[in-house]
Amino acid sequence: MPISAPSLGDEEDSRDPRFQDDDLYESESLEFPGLTADQAEAVLKRLGAGVVEKLALVEGIGWQARIEPVQGGVTIHFRAHDELIDDLLRRCEQQAEREA
Repeated sequence: MPISAPSLGDEEDSRDPRFQDDDLYESESLEFPGLTADQAEAVLKRLGAGVVEKLALVEGIGWQARIEPVQGGVTIHFRAHDELIDDLLRRCEQQAEREA
């Protein structure tokens, strides 16, 4: 079962304090040599993300990830609620290993 679902960007998001407090969010980047942008997007979708920008940006409840193609792989830049980030990174690494 996914841990999140994409935000629909509706009016409720702009009023909900959970989406407003930047102090509650952390940023982290992970490098995945050998993984393509397609594979990275597939991994992130399995974690419950919805595609905002094809092969570039995905979003889940309380988190988003930007896919950056680099030579020989991808770097995924996460911005996630501080209560989610550790589990999200761990699960992403596990799924990326299976994908590669």
